[in-house]
Amino acid sequence: LDPEWASYNIGIFICTRCSGVHRSMGVHISKVNHLKLDRWEDSQIERMKEVGNIKAKFKYEERVPPCYRRPKEDDPQ
Repeated sequence: LDPEWASYNIGIFICTRCSGVHRSMGVHISKVNHLKLDRWEDSQIERMKEVGNIKAKFKYEERVPPCYRRPKEDDPQ
């Protein structure tokens, strides 16, 4: 999949569906931009470069139990 959105304060790329979830959390948790349609500050781009999905996965999923099933894109919401 080619993500079209990013949570720039967390430093991750996300799909359209997840962008809605992140927006509903509030900007105090996740700040979302469209990759092509929104204006990007240099600091936001740097954050994306320094974190990225792989590093964020290790940080935010560190304590998720192995038995937890990760949601898939086609799962019902």
